[in-house]
Amino acid sequence: MIHARSVRLAAVMVLGGAVALATSACGGPMQAGAAAVVQGQRTTDATVQDQVASIVSLVQHNNLQQGDITDAQRASLAKAQISLLVQQAVWQRVADDHGVTVTAADDAKEHASLVEQARASLGGAQFTGSDDEAVALADAESQSSSGLAPSTVPIYTHVQSLVTAVIDDQAGKLHVNPNDQNSLPALQAAILPMLSKAATEINVKISPRYGSFDPATRQIVAAQASWIRPTAAQIAAAAAAQQQQQPQQ
Repeated sequence: MIHARSVRLAAVMVLGGAVALATSACGGPMQAGAAAVVQGQRTTDATVQDQVASIVSLVQHNNLQQGDITDAQRASLAKAQISLLVQQAVWQRVADDHGVTVTAADDAKEHASLVEQARASLGGAQFTGSDDEAVALADAESQSSSGLAPSTVPIYTHVQSLVTAVIDDQAGKLHVNPNDQNSLPALQAAILPMLSKAATEINVKISPRYGSFDPATRQIVAAQASWIRPTAAQIAAAAAAQQQQQPQQ
């Protein structure tokens, strides 16, 4: 028996390839200034630049990066912001298709768990930033970083709540223990087709500036050269905002 989160995260890692399938739905003209439009929700280039700037500031302020952030790193961080939006849309569609609901209380419980783990990994009281900054920084320090910005932690939290709810629902229908590593093959076999179907049903448009869809790998392939270059003023503003945040107990 292992911790439920370990099993669920393992399932997400294996099933995650299907998430990128959603980008095959992109097409048509993009709205001016839009980085992506996912299920009708528009995310601007400026928003993505601000998110990347906040990650850069957080990483540099906590001495996780020696030297300047490279173009490749900026491109990866920018792609991660779009990928998270697509991921949310896919898992939400799966949940909706199968009558699975996630409440605000579920999100609050998941967020509290993420914060607790993040602050523990950061040395507890030694990190004095906000809860969302703690989660983003712990993510940046991990070997499987999602490229979280503090402002996208609520989205990431909701995705994790959806994953938990969908896996628990399928585990019940399959009569398997979602906390048992041996249940992974059955859960993946059940959920992967759901993700693939959901990915063809959602409406996603992505600006070519952030890359393109590779049907062979089912991944968002980042553009060769990154145009995401947060200015010194953006990074300074992000740093100032982070310093003003009080830790949420």
